[in-house]
Parts: sequence; C-alpha cells; structure tokens
Amino acid sequence: MAIQRWDPFRDLLRLQDRVNRLFDESLARSGTADGAHESTRPAWQPPVDLFEAADRYVVRADLPGVEGSSVDLQVEDGELVLRGERAFDPAVPREHYLRLERPHGAFVLRMALPDSVDRSAIGASHRNGILEVTLPKRKDQPRGPVRFPVN
Repeated sequence: MAIQRWDPFRDLLRLQDRVNRLFDESLARSGTADGAHESTRPAWQPPVDLFEAADRYVVRADLPGVEGSSVDLQVEDGELVLRGERAFDPAVPREHYLRLERPHGAFVLRMALPDSVDRSAIGASHRNGILEVTLPKRKDQPRGPVRFPVN
C-alpha cells in the first residue's frame, strides 16, 4: 500500500468539480440559465480516465447505453472531439419516469492533444459500455531527459 501525502487543495478541487458537474447536469435538464435552448449545448459529459504509457496515451470514457455506431470521434484544431447521444428508451414515455438520474441527450467531450500524438494512427474500440481511444506517440519523439545548452 502506497502512502500518499494529504493535500487539502486536491480534495477541494475534486469537490468543486463534482459540484460543477451537478450544476451543469441540472441546468441541462431544465434548460440553460442563459436562456439558450437545450439543443444548442450538450446535456452531459461522460466520465473519462486518461493515462499515459511509454508508447501511447489512452482515454477511456464510460458510455453505457450508447451504441458505438452513434459515437463520432475526430480530431479538430488540435483537440480530440468525442460526440454522441444517449437516447431515451422509446418504449417508456418521458412523463412516466418516477426517477430520472442517468443523463440523456447529446454529449460533446473535447480534450487537447499533445504534439507528440501520431494523429494518423489513432484507434478506438467500444466494449461493454466503455469507449477506449488509443493515441500512439510519434516514433521520432526523444525519450528521456533532454538537455539544452545555456548561453
């Protein structure tokens, strides 16, 4: 078991992120605070993990109830952009729900890509409600520390 130093600011940032997501989801369900129509902004964002391996970055997004064929993944202006939609079950009218906690509707997720990503080799798979995007690093990137002369 690793010992980790307590950082009160890390806990505050996590709490702030959770509160922001809660407000964003609430506003998206009831319409936006600035009067914009619901369809002009995403209703929710999927939770995402991002980690780095020696030769690649990996993004994992939780997308239960979203078909892989309805997910659009592309690179725009140096960002990885993930778009899709979780539709309501057409068999259940919306007014029949007694409790509705899972977000539905369109989502958009944008993540800045580092310059080291080989954009032509990006791959993605969708299994068990988890989208995994592999972002390979370019082979010509220097490994390890790089020293620069100071004049």
